Amino acid sequence: MTTGLVGSFVYLVGLCVGSFLNVVIYRLPRGLSVAEPRWSFCPCCRATLRWYDNIPVVSWVLLRGRCRYCGCAVSPQYPLVEALTGLGFVLVYHLLFVAQTRVLAVSGTGAVRLAPVLPTDAPLLLAWLILVAVLVACSAMDLVLYLVDTRVTDFAMVAGIVLCAAWPRPAFFRAAAGSPLAAGAAVAFVLSAWMLYRAWRREQRTPTDPADDDAGAVPSASSSGAGAGFAPVAVVVGGLVALAVWLLLANARPAGTASAGVGTTFLVFFVAMVLTGGQTRAVDDDLHATIEAEAPESRREALRELAWLLPALLGGGVAYALVATVPAVESGWRTVVAWSPTGSFEPIGGAVYAIYGAILAAAAGWAIRILFTLAFGREAFGVGDIYILAAAGAAAGPDIALIGFLFSIPVALAGWGLSLLLKRSAMIPFGPPLALGFLLTLWLNTAAAETLHAYATDVASAWERQPQIVLMGVGLLIVALPIAVLMANLVRRLVEPRE
Repeated sequence: MTTGLVGSFVYLVGLCVGSFLNVVIYRLPRGLSVAEPRWSFCPCCRATLRWYDNIPVVSWVLLRGRCRYCGCAVSPQYPLVEALTGLGFVLVYHLLFVAQTRVLAVSGTGAVRLAPVLPTDAPLLLAWLILVAVLVACSAMDLVLYLVDTRVTDFAMVAGIVLCAAWPRPAFFRAAAGSPLAAGAAVAFVLSAWMLYRAWRREQRTPTDPADDDAGAVPSASSSGAGAGFAPVAVVVGGLVALAVWLLLANARPAGTASAGVGTTFLVFFVAMVLTGGQTRAVDDDLHATIEAEAPESRREALRELAWLLPALLGGGVAYALVATVPAVESGWRTVVAWSPTGSFEPIGGAVYAIYGAILAAAAGWAIRILFTLAFGREAFGVGDIYILAAAGAAAGPDIALIGFLFSIPVALAGWGLSLLLKRSAMIPFGPPLALGFLLTLWLNTAAAETLHAYATDVASAWERQPQIVLMGVGLLIVALPIAVLMANLVRRLVEPRE
């Protein structure tokens, strides 16, 4: 099967998955089951939709964005989510299997790229496709309701662990999985899962006040729900460009044409994020009021979160110390992760590598959240975004999650700046920039890996020869932090609307 046929098939699968994601995006925030009712229905008249009313993108265009039965307007969210999911699927397939951008290792001579082939590397492709689907769903919910449903991110994280365990490429993850950091991450993961389970059980046993349910009700489809923040112009532009980019990525082989297609794809994603995130919604004022109301308690809440994390931190630290300092423990750990039932499969090592990615990415998110909340005196990073980081770390690897996090910051700042120029909304959720950051990292994986390797080599060399220079740099960063906080507070006061 040719590359073009495979790419076209992946694109069509993405359209179908996007259609299902619309069900997830609509139902989960409203407390509805994804499985029941089995068939899609109109949010206005509740009529069950026929199969020909659910053809991705096409049905919305033929019906002119209206329900066949009651004539109610159907949100542009539906074709936009379907088109962007298909585009994300074919982009990932192109980057992994055609452009082969994923880095296997980096040495003094440069990056060595992974050369995946089907069906051997089907678990790698499936893990990425699931991650893309989850990122689209989380971004859509985050853009409309500033909400990330952790059941969706948990699915991607578990899928990443299972698929990495089933991936017959031990050379990719063997060294990282056998390291003391991976051992500490595995113990921290087990302890975190146990604590989350206990918290869930406690929540299930606690009676709920009906008044609380009313206060936290999700807006109905007629107000800010059902994709009210999605601009119709984004559907027209996104749909046409998605078709063109699909043709470029799925079928065109020249390197320059493919590169132009990849760049256009990211431009489509970025424009869709700005147009949809820049819309003013009723929940903007509610969210701003909530943040302001919780600000006096934010530092205390950050300390409580740190206390909750301490058992996992301590357990992981003990495991790291044992593997790093006791040769017998290190040997035993490496033997466990290298266990293979047959052939080239090392399921424990693969699962540990995914867990290592999830914990490392989540730890970075928690560190940012706690440190900057203590510095700013208000919530600095959403918990939902931490779950997105963990899902990316498990499904795509710790390097993709961490470098993608760095890439997402300028993407978010650019989107925020454009929204201010458009005079629409100063509030853009961080989920969509994170999604773009992960995809950018896959595209620029070689350059990013080589740059980080060069910096790490230089820092290690400087530490061996003149450690005082490294210590001086760390001291400058510590001094610069409070200055950055003061400047950020000044900018926030200038930008925020006055009462």
